[in-house]
Amino acid sequence: MEIDPTVMCELLVGRGDVTVVGVDDVADKPIRIHVETRRLRPGCHQCGTPVVVKDRPVVELVDLCVFGR
Repeated sequence: MEIDPTVMCELLVGRGDVTVVGVDDVADKPIRIHVETRRLRPGCHQCGTPVVVKDRPVVELVDLCVFGR
């Protein structure tokens, strides 16, 4: 049985390659779960230094209703 809240959220999302970073739970609105991937950062082809994230694209995916919302 899992008791770590973060791992439980990740199990509910159903993706082992993401980290749940937040949840928006506003009354009468869809529940929004914010996730980010757990990919290794690629390195520079010339020097091998890991790249630095400048910004993250926001992608909205819609799934079936959960908990009546």
